[in-house]
Amino acid sequence: MFSLPRQCIFVLLLTVWFGLATKAFGAETVIRTLGQQSIQEASHAYYQDLLQLVLKQTEAEFGPARVQELMPPRHGNMFYMLHKGNFIDLHRFGTDLQLEKDLLPIRVPLLGGGLGWRGFMIRKTDLAGFKQLTSFSELQQLTACQGLTWPDSTIMEQAGLKVLRVDGYDQMLSLLSKKRCDYFPRSVFEGPSEVAHFAKEYPDLMFSTDVLLKYPYAMYFFVKQNNEQLAKRLQKGLTALAVSGQLQAFMQQHPVSRHVFPLSQFSQSLVFELPNPVLPPATPTSITEFWLQLPPSTRVEKIKIREAIKPAQQF
Repeated sequence: MFSLPRQCIFVLLLTVWFGLATKAFGAETVIRTLGQQSIQEASHAYYQDLLQLVLKQTEAEFGPARVQELMPPRHGNMFYMLHKGNFIDLHRFGTDLQLEKDLLPIRVPLLGGGLGWRGFMIRKTDLAGFKQLTSFSELQQLTACQGLTWPDSTIMEQAGLKVLRVDGYDQMLSLLSKKRCDYFPRSVFEGPSEVAHFAKEYPDLMFSTDVLLKYPYAMYFFVKQNNEQLAKRLQKGLTALAVSGQLQAFMQQHPVSRHVFPLSQFSQSLVFELPNPVLPPATPTSITEFWLQLPPSTRVEKIKIREAIKPAQQF
């Protein structure tokens, strides 16, 4: 009678077991993302940890998933790699109309809209002056350094602020230090860590929240247009986290974001609330659970858009 070798029997049994296990537990989904691009990109850990939390929270309905981090190309275009290439399945972007046309946005702000809360990187010698600032017209006399193509530049210009558009982050720091501009708006999530990172090169700079610019701005996860299953999973998971308060609790505990809390630290700030003329209409601004809220006692002045504002000078 024909008999199989012992090794073949073992392999056969292993194959049958694996097939049964796959049916029982569901095939694992692999989600490809980019790894950390540089040591300066401290926020990378926040987004990856949040993604892991969402996948864990939705595992019962959508099955197990594993995140695979790929080494980012040195000069890669993140949008191209997600939209045109077959390299990654998901990436994060500050939303705009074109992105929402080309990709599928997961419309839950990953930082509660906090990227639109902008404190000022300033020269330490100017701190007293910013503490004494009392009106928007006073701020309009000063010049901000901002990115050449950043939507923030357009938002500020449309509100009537002077903006020096600069092509390069390091150049903005240099121009601020050399008094070519007066302040460099950065989000309350980014500013403190950036000042600490560049303390040796620019010991004369500091981050202040005595004055804040605030406008609706959302950082979303985006996926390919045809990846509706992943989009559905992320939307469901993130929405549940935000509505239940778990997303804000995650922000309060994570090393990248916890310094922003408690939000009562901004109760003494002077806040100029700017409209965002480039915000996509589908942005869920009416869902209050999605957005961080200023303390009720905060001084807030709402600013209207000025008509026919020409772009400010470029450097």
